[in-house]
Amino acid sequence: MSQSYRIKVDAERVMGKIDSNIYGHFIEHLGRCIYGGIYEEGSPLSDERGFRKDVLEAVRRIKCPILRWPGGNFASNYHWEDGIGPKEKRPVRFDLAWGKEETNRFGTDEFIEYCRKVGAEPYICINLGTGSLDEAIHWLEYCNSSGNTYYARLREKNGHAQPYRVKYWGIGNEIYGEWQVGHRSAKEYAKVLREYARFMKVVDPSIKVIAVGADDPEWDLEVIKTAGKYIDYISNHQYWGSDDYYETVASAYWIEKRLKLLKSVIEVAQPSIEEKKRVKIALDEWNIWYRGTPENSLEENYALKDALFAAGVFIILHRLCRSVTMANLAQLVNVIGAIHTDKQGLYLTPIYRVFELFVNHTGEVALDALVNSETYDIEGKGFLARRKFKLKGVPYLDASVTLSKDKDKLFIAAVNFHRQEDIECSIILEGFSPGKEARIYELNGPDVMAVNDFDNPERVKITGKTIKNASREFSYVFPAHSATVIELIL
Repeated sequence: MSQSYRIKVDAERVMGKIDSNIYGHFIEHLGRCIYGGIYEEGSPLSDERGFRKDVLEAVRRIKCPILRWPGGNFASNYHWEDGIGPKEKRPVRFDLAWGKEETNRFGTDEFIEYCRKVGAEPYICINLGTGSLDEAIHWLEYCNSSGNTYYARLREKNGHAQPYRVKYWGIGNEIYGEWQVGHRSAKEYAKVLREYARFMKVVDPSIKVIAVGADDPEWDLEVIKTAGKYIDYISNHQYWGSDDYYETVASAYWIEKRLKLLKSVIEVAQPSIEEKKRVKIALDEWNIWYRGTPENSLEENYALKDALFAAGVFIILHRLCRSVTMANLAQLVNVIGAIHTDKQGLYLTPIYRVFELFVNHTGEVALDALVNSETYDIEGKGFLARRKFKLKGVPYLDASVTLSKDKDKLFIAAVNFHRQEDIECSIILEGFSPGKEARIYELNGPDVMAVNDFDNPERVKITGKTIKNASREFSYVFPAHSATVIELIL
């Protein structure tokens, strides 16, 4: 057996429970994400409410646990009352974020119904740009109040007698950036955040509040020290990728470094928080993004290399399960989307296939696996080449090992990042006695630049097979440029 590549698992080394919210998604009023994506009134492919039935089916297949809306940058000049009530009476507004007209035909009630149809928890990001505390409180009342307040009665008038019970509320979006309506310094934002979070929790103490993080230790420390008592999460946004294969897949490990840094910032700030609770991390925007611009609708078509990046991110999130308990791919449909649609149908990108693999074929309990691998060093760039990274010791093979909640299945999710070479790996299981037969699920394609499209929707896909040599110690050959799950029956 190879000593260069080894995965060793000890049944006693349990890291923690994986929160299913790490498999979340994000939709924004941008390009064809909502209109023409999840929602297309009058289409023969849509139901009576305008929801694309083919997209609904695809989203259900990946069991979307949480869906963030309405932005993104769009949130910072969105007035939610424009998007409720009779559609013919809703005003058309000019969107400052993306320079387009917004019809408001998809609003709060439609969003909540969509979440219910796909089984997702709604996550609403409020307007901290042109909005106010009153507007935020009224939105929360509209969604969650069961009393006799004006906004609770307004929801009932609009045909929704029962409260929506929206649990997750983001206080602004990327407010640290000059591109954002309502741009503020860390001190300014932290004070506003504290006020909003405090009084929103007066209206509904059960909500969870997500603060804006900036992937900047000074900003994040100020926010947590000032408002940590009232917040439950701090966000982090990560966009990477390029035409270079190894730059793209290695950027997952740069994300790991940034998330670990934010974890350290939270630990430093913890003594200043009066509550015993620990602020968690929400990676509530992440993806490959370097080809698309607002001028070309941001409709990137993802390749196998981008899917292997995403698989690497999930392995990292499994390792960081104690601190990162939410993540939202940006975005769900068309706009840097996992799903692509046209008037006739859809196809599923390789990144969608990664969700399909990990959501359906990994477990809920993370084990601290030892992974030995040969490595490489690299310098790379991302987010339209405006950010750079330098990494040493990036693995060619990485893996997470998870256990089903009933402890009757063990899942080894491994990625062979090597572009040309198969990797033979020894697998050692201590404290487990698996059956000899194991199921294999492999995501792969003809080459790392392979894409799916309407003509070839299955160029990159998941295939299955069975092996019969599983035991406490066995070997497996992971094909070049592949993501694989070995599912063992215990």
